Amino acid sequence: QFMQNHLNEVEGKKRPVDWIVVNYMVCEVQYGGKITDDWDRRLFNTYGQAWLTSRILDAQFEFYPGYRIPVGSDIEIFRRYIEELPYNDNPEIFGLHVNADLAYRTLLTGDVLTTILDSQPKEGGGSGGLTREEIVLKIVEDLQAKLPKDYDMDEKKGCIKAIGGMGRPLNICLSQEIDRLQKVLSVVRRMLANLKLAIAGTVVMSPELQNALDALFLARVPELWEKVSQLIMPNIGLWWVSVLGRNDQLSSWMRNNRPNCFWLTGFFNPQGFLTANRQEVCRKHVKEGWALDDVVSTYEVQKSEKDEVRKGPEEGVYIYGFYLDGCKWDKERARLVDSDPKVLWAPLPVLHISACLQSAKKADPNHTYVCPLYKNPKRTGLNFIAPVDLRTEDPPNKWTLRGVCLLCSKD
Repeated sequence: QFMQNHLNEVEGKKRPVDWIVVNYMVCEVQYGGKITDDWDRRLFNTYGQAWLTSRILDAQFEFYPGYRIPVGSDIEIFRRYIEELPYNDNPEIFGLHVNADLAYRTLLTGDVLTTILDSQPKEGGGSGGLTREEIVLKIVEDLQAKLPKDYDMDEKKGCIKAIGGMGRPLNICLSQEIDRLQKVLSVVRRMLANLKLAIAGTVVMSPELQNALDALFLARVPELWEKVSQLIMPNIGLWWVSVLGRNDQLSSWMRNNRPNCFWLTGFFNPQGFLTANRQEVCRKHVKEGWALDDVVSTYEVQKSEKDEVRKGPEEGVYIYGFYLDGCKWDKERARLVDSDPKVLWAPLPVLHISACLQSAKKADPNHTYVCPLYKNPKRTGLNFIAPVDLRTEDPPNKWTLRGVCLLCSKD
């Protein structure tokens, strides 16, 4: 109704359409006002800037080759045109890379296979081969053999004291991460032991243990383990590798001082780690009057990979293990470029994260893409970590339409 009223008004006054007003009313009020996620609203506004412009009134305008606006006043013209459109649209119509279609079909195939597995009978019969319980028992014994040792809390206190004590924000983060990992290890150790007893018939097979048995048989992560770790993985193998990787990073940090490069994926609370990093940088400039509320994170992509880093930065931290979804990073020119065909995720080189005063931060909005960083491909508010500034020579809106983001994990 607003659009109709606005067009009637400008036609009556013989003046051009006010596209700024149209964009604001559509993208911020009538439709955008219903969008609660900031990143979704940014995307919707970008579509408005791309399509709600004067160029859509040009006779030769096309949203994409073959996708034009029909000319005529008869509704049958529009119906026939719609019938002639391809059944499957090209992702580039919406600003996405052609790889988006491959990603969609891969996800769809995974959902179908998951549904097939879920529909399999839980109790199996027949002669020959191992039973369901025998298979799970072998898995349990294998996991028990690989499970890291429990942390000694007295040793933890001594080691942290030796590397600077709890006066350093990052050491506080280390202590909290070890406590969280120890909780996960305790739950896993206890459940594996109880599962062996339940399979042997020594204890009752509770619903919790039955769920764990079913999950391990299908190579999935038991619900309790996911709940305690807040680590969502498609299968038990990836989940276990992640837990072992976290243990290696935290143990090495505790005993050998902080690493040259951190693996942000290996933290239960990555936002807390980044906040601690800002606090440490802020304290180095306390004589200059820096306050934490006035400090923001800065990001700079390095040309080196993790194995090439020989020393940590003077300020801030080096981070490795990120993946770009929707584009890739050009090392030589230090900028975002289009993805290679059929390559869904591109690794990002080491990222230097430091901090500076918000008033001193220099970022060219025409050559900086504010890229959301997520824990995994499920882009929800719970998985969001932080916005990361990445350099681009193309208009930043291009990468917004591509849905470009950074991921800590591809799985």
